Amino acid sequence: MRRCRATLPLLFGALLAIPAPAVAQSSGDGFLFRTPKVQISMRLGYAGANAGSDVFDFAREELTLDQRDFSGGLFGVEVAFRTSERLDIVAAFANSSSTTRSEFRDWVGEDDLPIEQETTFTRRPFTVSARYYLADRGRSVSRFAWIPNRLTPYVGAGVGVMWYEFLQDGDFVDFQDLAIFNTRFLSDGTSMMGQALGGFEFSVSPRIVANVEGRYEWATAELGQDFVDFDDIDLSGFQVSVGLGIRF
Repeated sequence: MRRCRATLPLLFGALLAIPAPAVAQSSGDGFLFRTPKVQISMRLGYAGANAGSDVFDFAREELTLDQRDFSGGLFGVEVAFRTSERLDIVAAFANSSSTTRSEFRDWVGEDDLPIEQETTFTRRPFTVSARYYLADRGRSVSRFAWIPNRLTPYVGAGVGVMWYEFLQDGDFVDFQDLAIFNTRFLSDGTSMMGQALGGFEFSVSPRIVANVEGRYEWATAELGQDFVDFDDIDLSGFQVSVGLGIRF
């Protein structure tokens, strides 16, 4: 996660360092012999977690955890199919995960040592989205040549399925008799989800395209039997990422 946090500002800085005259150009250098129909991209970034449900509240109150401990690095892959000059249909998969060690805030063992555990929160959405470009992505100069524009903003929305896992492994306090026991609490499953997104693409070359994107995902899911006294888990959150793709 630290590596992704360090990489993200460097990639943003590289894009922002592009000279203004280059960005202002209406088209990129070179051309393709036909309009590209498919774009495959990979992206890296940071996935923030809302952590708004009571299972997270309990973890923050009893353990040395805070909201950012449930956020983590992001890796994603997507395939975009061009349906028109302004519209793509995009199938995407992403993985974000965080693992944080903690201890009870107000309790210690009989040996006066901390009562320690580890919490892992993982989200893996698979989505299908419509991505609409606010300007044409290029221009055809004949039936056999297409020149990409340099910079193109876009917005989009989609739906999908999110798999999640919430795992706590280590030592815990039984609040009825104050006994300390070792166990693992696990809940995993899937949930329907929705998302909204926006960003821009930058044509590095006729075939290579970079992008910067932000998206927000909405999802909740029922917790498993290990968390029977808790409401649905909040899987929502904001993502920011940079990506690199190739056009075909």
